This record gives sequence, C-alpha cells and structure tokens, in this order.
Amino acid sequence: MLKGMAAILFAGLVAACTAEAPLTSASWQLNGSASDITVISVKNGDVAEISRFEQLSGSVSPAGEARLSIDAASFESHVDIRNERLRDIFFEISAFPDIRLTANLDPATFESLAIGDNLETELQLAISLHGTVRTVYAPVRVIRNGEDSVLVVSAEAALIDAREFGLGAAVEALAGIAGLDSITPVFPVHVYLVFERS
Repeated sequence: MLKGMAAILFAGLVAACTAEAPLTSASWQLNGSASDITVISVKNGDVAEISRFEQLSGSVSPAGEARLSIDAASFESHVDIRNERLRDIFFEISAFPDIRLTANLDPATFESLAIGDNLETELQLAISLHGTVRTVYAPVRVIRNGEDSVLVVSAEAALIDAREFGLGAAVEALAGIAGLDSITPVFPVHVYLVFERS
C-alpha cells in the first residue's frame, strides 16, 4: 500500500536546500503529525473506502539515504472490527510490525529549488511489506514551502498490488470473513508528507 508514499517522503527531504545551507550539510526529519498517507480500497467492485496510516517516521541523510517507517498497527479504517482483522490477517503485525521504504537520492537534483519552487520526479524505492521486498517506481511532486521545510505529495495515485507482496490470499480471506463478493487487491495510495531540516 505504499508505493507512492515512500517515494514522496524521500524526495521531499532533499528538496529544501539553499546556497547557504546545501542539502549535504544537514539531515531531514519527517513531521509525522503534519503528514498523511491514505489508502483507497474497493469492495464488491464499486464501493470505495478511505483509510490512513497514523504513525509515520522518516529521515533523509546529508548523503541522500532516505528511510521511511510506517507502523502497520496504526492503520485506521474507521471501523474497529475491520482494523482488528487488517492488523491480524492482512498485516500480521505480531510478525511484521513495520512497513519500510528506502531509497538513495542524488542531492544535486534538488539543490536548485527556491522557496515556492516545485519539481516532479520519479523515485526508485525498495518497499519491505510482510517480509517481501519489491522495487517500485513512484512519481512525486516536491515543493519547497519554507527555508527549512519541504512538502512531498503524490504526482498521481500510486497503485500497490497486494499480490506482489504475497498477500493475495489474505485479501481473499478478509473478503470471505466480511461476507463480501470481493476486495480489489490493488490499492491506490496518496501521500502528503512534510519534512523539516534538523
């Protein structure tokens, strides 16, 4: 569920550099309370529901090493029994508590951004979900919204296919328990991430 999220995170941190304080001179931290990752699920073919992850952390080092960690237990679908089933059956949080994303960025790509500027780019991300690592590409928009702050948002919805992470059977199991005809195994993900210079 996190293809675009990760991309977005990492690009943003690197974007807020200036001639006086180049990117390579500081690290960036994700402001979790100001950031948001939402996931859209579709059941029975045409019923869409929006959920979100509530606990996020991340950073980008001066060398451009980007990391994002998502607490799988913080997934909030706004229905208690559904949350419980997702945590136990889909994420299996007792064995896989975190979703992790990593990327290596080229700081030079973002060094020319001035406050108010933005750019679109595509990031190559390694996503670790449920014990499986996959490389994905995610388009993001990086906006420098302050001297020490950058905003990273999805340039378009990222599509995460649960089957690529060995979770196809879990999706089917959730549909059966809930008495649904189907749950679409491909999930659009939208990201709104704020990084601040530390």
